[in-house]
Amino acid sequence: MSAENKEVVRKFMDECWNQGKLERVRDLVSEKCHHHDPVFPNLAPGTENLKKHISMCRNGFPDLNFKIDDMIAERNEVVIHWSARGTHKGQFLGMPPTSQKANVTGTSIYRLENGKITEQWSDWNLMSLMNQLGIIAAPGAEAKAAR
Repeated sequence: MSAENKEVVRKFMDECWNQGKLERVRDLVSEKCHHHDPVFPNLAPGTENLKKHISMCRNGFPDLNFKIDDMIAERNEVVIHWSARGTHKGQFLGMPPTSQKANVTGTSIYRLENGKITEQWSDWNLMSLMNQLGIIAAPGAEAKAAR
């Protein structure tokens, strides 16, 4: 079962996130899937909301690409450590496009039932992204500049 669950998560990341094949979301994700991400606390359950979310992220970063750096499966859960890169070409979280390239890393946990993702937890560093886009200065950067 772990191998099948890993394959569902691989397909979800590659086909839905990397390729933008939003029609595949319903094949891989339960209609009542819950999403937990502190950067997007108001992301409502369901595949339609997830499709809108992926679309919004890909509009902000049209070349968005996730790489699975590590994957672990146990029982009905799959954990991935991932890295994502992209160029900020469209509005994202209210931030106007900067044309800056950015790389972020994170961890996501997926719970699966009957071959579909039913719940997802993600954790990644928004401050790192904002710093790379030039939206905010890195902590301590102003102090270094003043010296």
